[in-house]
Amino acid sequence: MQTRRVIGGEFELSEFKLGSPDMLSRLTRGLSGTWTLSGRSALSLILRTLQGEGIRHIHLPTYLCESLIQPVKALGLRYSFYPVEADLRAKPDPPSGAAVLIIHYFGWPNSAASDLRAEAGRSFQLIEDACQALLSDWSASVSVPRFIFLSPRKFGPTLLGGWCNVSVNLAEAPRDTTALVQRSLAARIARGAYLAEPDAPVNVSVERGYLEVFEAQERFLDDHPTYASVPQLVLDVAAGLDWGAIAARRRQNWQILSDCLRGYVEPVIPVLPPSVVPLGYVVRLKERDRVRARLAERRIFCPVHWPIPSVCRGYASREAIALAESCLTLPVDQRYGTEDMLYVADTLKALM
Repeated sequence: MQTRRVIGGEFELSEFKLGSPDMLSRLTRGLSGTWTLSGRSALSLILRTLQGEGIRHIHLPTYLCESLIQPVKALGLRYSFYPVEADLRAKPDPPSGAAVLIIHYFGWPNSAASDLRAEAGRSFQLIEDACQALLSDWSASVSVPRFIFLSPRKFGPTLLGGWCNVSVNLAEAPRDTTALVQRSLAARIARGAYLAEPDAPVNVSVERGYLEVFEAQERFLDDHPTYASVPQLVLDVAAGLDWGAIAARRRQNWQILSDCLRGYVEPVIPVLPPSVVPLGYVVRLKERDRVRARLAERRIFCPVHWPIPSVCRGYASREAIALAESCLTLPVDQRYGTEDMLYVADTLKALM
């Protein structure tokens, strides 16, 4: 009989807590900007701003989440793709007058960022996706003319939400968005209550129910990539989280996995600098899909970042394809402690 112990998957809200705007200001390093419905809607605000400045072309990495292409298409912009090296370094070659999007993968600043920032605002405009680096030091050289967007959803139970350093006045969130947030909140609270008994038996119907809510949420965001207004409840929840404690626990859990798995797996990035808060412990596996399925059987749920989108498959470098086919992100969430990380490490080693 399976028990309810789960490692990975969607965040739950076991304790509903509202916070103060000061916490949100710390997340955005005190920069002026706008909170939005999601990371992709924050990107859409940036793209609209660039359109107003005459930008019509976006240069994208071939190793990216397909959701980033949605606002580009929705706004009718031209786009092209550039290669990403095995060490995740961006290698753009944009046409003149374009915008270049770089991603700070898995929490680590992209090693190409310094060189690109030095040229930003001249022959191209620079957009930095810091969604996976929310709690890392993405704010270096804030005086550089660049665009930045964030999303706290990957680091905590924040319902929805995104942010970009473009200041605009948004209309009140539409009713369907508010209803989506309320359903997400209810599902997360229910999930927290369900998982509060880790040794109780699994109830498949309950698990399926909250997964359906989260899938519906993602479909809504896919269908409305330019919706920008965010209900205040989303910001109140994000501001109620202890982001400092979240950062410390994630770093601690990453280090435990690194120590336990050394010599068994190949980490994509083997060193954790003091300025980095990781999204997860990302490893390369030759039989990634088989191992992932076996981990799921043991209720360890690991995301894949990311399959190569079909629209850029013909442009993807060998390095990007290799990353997409071999990378697995092991959870280091703040929900888990040392015992959980040892369970993940021991389970994975037994499968190797």
